[in-house]
Amino acid sequence: MLFRCKLSCLAHLSLWAIGLVLSCLAPFGASAVVDANSFSNTNAPPDGSPWANVGQIGGGASGVYIGGGWVLTASHVGVGTIVLAGSPFPPDGKSLRLTNNDGTTTDLILFHLNSNPPLPSLPLVTNTPTAFTPVDLVGFGLLAGSGQTNVGVYTGFYWSGSGAKSWGNNKVDLGGTTTVNIGYGNLTAFSTDFTAPGTVGLTAQTSDEAQVAPGDSGGGAFVKAGVSWQLAGVLDAQGTQVNQPGGTSVYGDKTYVADVATYRLQIQSVLAAGPLPALSVNHTGNEAVVSWVDTGLNYTLQASTSLPATNWATVSQTQVRSNGQIYVAVPDSSSLRWFRLHSP
Repeated sequence: MLFRCKLSCLAHLSLWAIGLVLSCLAPFGASAVVDANSFSNTNAPPDGSPWANVGQIGGGASGVYIGGGWVLTASHVGVGTIVLAGSPFPPDGKSLRLTNNDGTTTDLILFHLNSNPPLPSLPLVTNTPTAFTPVDLVGFGLLAGSGQTNVGVYTGFYWSGSGAKSWGNNKVDLGGTTTVNIGYGNLTAFSTDFTAPGTVGLTAQTSDEAQVAPGDSGGGAFVKAGVSWQLAGVLDAQGTQVNQPGGTSVYGDKTYVADVATYRLQIQSVLAAGPLPALSVNHTGNEAVVSWVDTGLNYTLQASTSLPATNWATVSQTQVRSNGQIYVAVPDSSSLRWFRLHSP
């Protein structure tokens, strides 16, 4: 039976940009080809990964809202109005192309919006996901347009004629990070493999085995750490195989994901470059609710009973993120108190 050709050598794979807009073609949306069940995966995933933080840029490919008004996407997707939470958010002109340690540019770009969406910021992973770590992939566009079928000498799926926002999952490959370049500079990335049914062991299919398709660039790859979902990567390129027919995803293809851990300090330095957010205090019942704009950075709320303060005490109440704001409810007090944000 014709099944698949699983290649172990990357030299046998060809790389394709998955969000590149060609001058003679309409832009593809992004997608996650999910077995034969793509069209059942067009709503928020039940595991709670950050579906709402992935938006569509310019009616085409994807971007990930990371907080503080900043969107992270592939450079070949570019800067544009992004639709998040059902509303368009235009850019305000501020953007930064991320770089490698040697100063060369990468296929990653940050751009700032003219207003903040009502979404929480996303925690960024501190380390590259290890082999076999489950990841959720979210993006817009083309889906699996057929059931599992023979595609030349391979087994896989033809793409749909139209797209939609969708999700799937996969596992990180062995081998750590690699360098990919689709014409926009070297990019440190990790990969996942589109695995055939019946594979056993650590490389067995996930519940909704996913492979990117053209237009998926800029979408998010998320991992769960405890109860918290974190952004692990940005979908960047598709690895196809020798003489693979166009318009298909087949078992043995690879997804290349820009490694957020590699570029984390750059991203955080951009978020931290802005001024400290202003504090607001509102009284509700027997509480004072202190709030500020969620910039994507972690601040400590501190209080003092006198000014000039000689002893700022950390407020112990929990910070709650909601609608692009952070709230802390503290018990009302008969004495005056002053609050400030402290950046660790």
